[in-house]
Amino acid sequence: MKGTLRRGPIAALIMLMALSVALVAVACGGDDDEDDANGDSTPAVTAGTKLGNLTISGEWVRPTTNEVSAAYLTVHNSGEADALVKASTPLTSTVQLHEVITEGSSSKMQEKPGGFPVPADGMLELKPGGFHIMMMDLKAPIALGETVSLTLTFEKAGEVTIEAPVKAAPDMGNGPMNHGGMSSTTPGATTTTVAAPGPVTFGNLTISDQWVRVTANTVTAAYMVITNTGEADTLIAASTPLTASVQLHEVVSDGATSKMQPKDGGFPVPANGEVTLRPGSYHIMMLDLKEPVTDGQIVTITLTFQKAGDVTITALAKPHTGMMEGAGQGMGHGQGMGGMATATPAQ
Repeated sequence: MKGTLRRGPIAALIMLMALSVALVAVACGGDDDEDDANGDSTPAVTAGTKLGNLTISGEWVRPTTNEVSAAYLTVHNSGEADALVKASTPLTSTVQLHEVITEGSSSKMQEKPGGFPVPADGMLELKPGGFHIMMMDLKAPIALGETVSLTLTFEKAGEVTIEAPVKAAPDMGNGPMNHGGMSSTTPGATTTTVAAPGPVTFGNLTISDQWVRVTANTVTAAYMVITNTGEADTLIAASTPLTASVQLHEVVSDGATSKMQPKDGGFPVPANGEVTLRPGSYHIMMLDLKEPVTDGQIVTITLTFQKAGDVTITALAKPHTGMMEGAGQGMGHGQGMGGMATATPAQ
């Protein structure tokens, strides 16, 4: 009995020490288990989106109040050479891979044949003034703070979908950056609010219903009707003080999709007929605007015809209502492909 009592305190002390060690072990083991669990459910953060040897990062989309925008990003490649050959988005069915090239003192935007090369163990950068993903005929404006889903298709690596935030273009040191990023040295247009300019008669030609789409970014378009009472002519060029980058564009249908492209040879003005420039068809595309075009602004445009020569007109800037001017039809930029052949005889 005494032996049992004598051993009781010692045994209790040993049990207490063992219990303390066990509690410490359990506590430490619990931390390890929690770390392991966190490691399984929250992987280490990796910059960019991985697709095989490719890492896509720095993606962003330019906000717009009209129907044209652009996406930019960087692709790092740790393997063999590849190429970005296609892009798509739920916002529109008209997405093109574009580049900006310089010809003399002017620059122009065009599709990049074959897509964008991604060099082996190198990098591809899409940025204003260079390669970019052009989105046209947007179903709705894109606002700051939104996120745009983009699916990129690479020649070898395949497809990957990313989410790009919408944000303003960064300040590149030359004033407001733009779609195309080409610097302009021409003076800005005077802004005033007046009644819409009337028709302008120039020899056998009369230009009427001229207007320019309001925009909050650096891309817009001009529309008008040109009536001809004489021999056939062609509108071959246009210019404006707003920018040095002006192109004559058409919208063409390619199966289930449509795309915008420069119109080779200009816009024909048939003898004793007319040509209509309108959303979804022929239009004068103005890129690299020095500043947004606001409602009520008067824009000066010089038109160059193959035979008649140059004539300068003014056009009122106003929002696009979705209705073709004077025709009562819904025509979005890139929509209404039925209006493509717009050179018609005068009534």
